[in-house]
Amino acid sequence: MVEILDKKMNKSPERDFRDVLRKIAPLYGCELIKIPDMVFKKGEKIKEYKRPCDDLLITSHGNYMIEAKYGNNPLLPHQKATMLKVNAINQSFFVVRKIKYKAVRVMYHIEQNGEKIFKTGDIQKIFKFFQDPTEHYSQCIMMDSMLPSKKRKLRKVRV
Repeated sequence: MVEILDKKMNKSPERDFRDVLRKIAPLYGCELIKIPDMVFKKGEKIKEYKRPCDDLLITSHGNYMIEAKYGNNPLLPHQKATMLKVNAINQSFFVVRKIKYKAVRVMYHIEQNGEKIFKTGDIQKIFKFFQDPTEHYSQCIMMDSMLPSKKRKLRKVRV
């Protein structure tokens, strides 16, 4: 019976990743609300087949649209269009990506407008990021200004 459940869980790693995010979000004072696949309108069968994103993440800092992806799966055209529209207004659409390296190491990336803005190996830090994203942006900017750029080589000082 356990083997059957394991096989079922591995059929859709992206869905399983979303489910794990939904289960642990309340532990960090967040709520991850699933957006249903089909939107029904009174008097009609189905108004819309494609949802704009997977979930809404509600935090004390703000609300975010989250698209969960597994591996290097690209955004679908309607997801990319939604991302561009939302981010043009208030920069609140994020892609949370789980990438598994060599069946041992797992990394989580948070992306916005196709750029990786945060990487971690700890799933808990995803929710810490969304508690105050500006803190993480300012840390990244500070680290970039402190570290030498790759274009410029440091000269060796001879003593």
